[in-house]
Amino acid sequence: MPNKDQGFTLVELLITLALLAIVANIAVPAFDGLITRNRQQALMEQVASVLNNARAEAILQRRMIEVCGSSDGKTCSASWSSGWLVRTSDHRILQLTQLPSHDALRWSGFQQGIRFHNNGSSPISNGRFYQCHEQKVAWQLVLNRQGRLRQATAAENTDKAPLCSP
Repeated sequence: MPNKDQGFTLVELLITLALLAIVANIAVPAFDGLITRNRQQALMEQVASVLNNARAEAILQRRMIEVCGSSDGKTCSASWSSGWLVRTSDHRILQLTQLPSHDALRWSGFQQGIRFHNNGSSPISNGRFYQCHEQKVAWQLVLNRQGRLRQATAAENTDKAPLCSP
């Protein structure tokens, strides 16, 4: 007759814990990479959404809308890493976005900010947004003079890798 008070031995429990530790040691780095890629994708989509909405607002309101980097949340600056402002030509703020410290958004263009005219174009505001990760370009959004936005290809990201050099 089997014993009903039977349980795991100490050796079986230690082996099970060792196997779980090995599996966790393999899974955690992969999970960390997934979280990083998801954050990068979310920032790219957030930037694209803001720019598309600002362009649409310029067309609908028939007035210039400016999107610019802002480190203090009140005035425009050359740095986009802390966040950005969306404002009208009379400096009325329509939207303020502040970024967490790990997002490090960068802008490379002819001007510090982007100005969408009442027809949706941005003739002197073309350029590219990008985010660096491990000295490589993780993603790029390219803004053309017509105010249209597109995601850069992997080859373009590789070509622009020197932008992320220290």
